[in-house]
Amino acid sequence: MWVALAGFKNALRYSLTGDHVDAQEALRIGLVNQVVPKAELLETCFKFVERIAHVPPETVKINLHISTQGLEMMGLRKAWMLNSELAAMARLTKREEFNKRLEEAKKKGGLEAFLHERDEPFQPEPFGPKAKR
Repeated sequence: MWVALAGFKNALRYSLTGDHVDAQEALRIGLVNQVVPKAELLETCFKFVERIAHVPPETVKINLHISTQGLEMMGLRKAWMLNSELAAMARLTKREEFNKRLEEAKKKGGLEAFLHERDEPFQPEPFGPKAKR
């Protein structure tokens, strides 16, 4: 889905770096259509749903079908199947080194110490919620 929504270069960048994506960056790269303040979220959602409700149901169904078929023609179904396979492989992969480091960090300073050690090489992020500005 990342490639379909955000493009190959953005999907590759974030999957390889693990950088966080904040709301403005998600909007910029096409992961979301709109960003609203948290206090306005429900109101904005309801307005959107009400707008769709004015469209005849048959038209909504047809347009959803057309959009879904377009994505499937671009390979979305294959991507979903590949994602399932890769997720299963990731869950089954032994991560002895990771587990060893986690246990050592728990003894030294807990989970927070482990997360700090794990994430330190990637700081500061260039942008996003954890960026140093």
